[in-house]
Amino acid sequence: MSKLDRVGILCASCICLTFFSLLVHAQGGYLSLATVQFDVNYQPGVTKEDAQRVADYLQKDYAYLSDKLHLEFKKKVEVRIYDAVGKFLAEINQKKPWRAVSYYRGVLHVQPVQALILRRIFEQSLSYELVRGLLDQSVNKGCPQWLREAFAVYHCGEMAGLTPAYGAKLGSFADLDQDIQEYPNPPQRNDVHYILGRTMKFLLERYGEDKTMGIFRAFDGTTSVEVIFKKEFNEEFSKTEKAWSAHIASVTKSLKK
Repeated sequence: MSKLDRVGILCASCICLTFFSLLVHAQGGYLSLATVQFDVNYQPGVTKEDAQRVADYLQKDYAYLSDKLHLEFKKKVEVRIYDAVGKFLAEINQKKPWRAVSYYRGVLHVQPVQALILRRIFEQSLSYELVRGLLDQSVNKGCPQWLREAFAVYHCGEMAGLTPAYGAKLGSFADLDQDIQEYPNPPQRNDVHYILGRTMKFLLERYGEDKTMGIFRAFDGTTSVEVIFKKEFNEEFSKTEKAWSAHIASVTKSLKK
C-alpha cells in the first residue's frame, strides 16, 4: 500500500469519525437503535448491549399487550436510557428515584440498565411503565387512573413481592384514585399497589379475561365509567363496586387493637 493510499484511508476514517461525532452531538449526546415500535436513544455511558436488551424486552412485551388489549400506539415511542440517575431525575422533573422507569410526556425514560438488573426490577419496571404509556389513550377517553394503574401492577408481576395492606376500608372505586394521589411514593405506595393489584385480580376472576381486557377499549370520551362497566360486565355498577369492596376487605389485614 502506498503512502498516498494510507493517507487517503486515514482521511476517510477521520471524516467518518467526525460525522459520527456530529451525529451523536446532534442527538443531544445520545446513540440510537430502533425496533418496529421503539426508537431507543441511549447515552454514551450505556452499552449497546444494554440498550438492545431494553429494546428487545419492550418490543416483546408490547406485542403481548397489544394482542391482549387490542390497542396500539399511534406512532413510534421514544425511549431514553441514561447513564446516571441524576440525569434521569432531571429529565422527569423528580427529586428522588422512586421509579426506575418513567413514562413522562410521551417518552419512556430509563435509569442505568445495570442498576435495574442488580435490583432485579428490570422487567417489572419496564412492563409497568409500558402499560401506563399504552393505556394513556384510554385515560384520555375517560378511563380512570385507578383502572390503568391496577392493570399495570398486575401485568408487571409486582404483586409477588407485596404483602397484604393493613386496615383497608374502601367503599368506592373513586377511593383508589384518591389513594394514588395521596401516596405517590413508597412505602405507603406499596399498600396502594397491593390493593390495585388485587382489584385487577378481582375483575379478571369475576368477569373473565376477554371482558376485563376489553374494558380499556370501551372508553370513548363521552360515556361514563358507570355506564361502560354495566354494559361490558352486564351488571349494575353499584353491585360490582359492592362486591369489590367486600373482596378488598377479605384480602387485607385488620389493624391490631
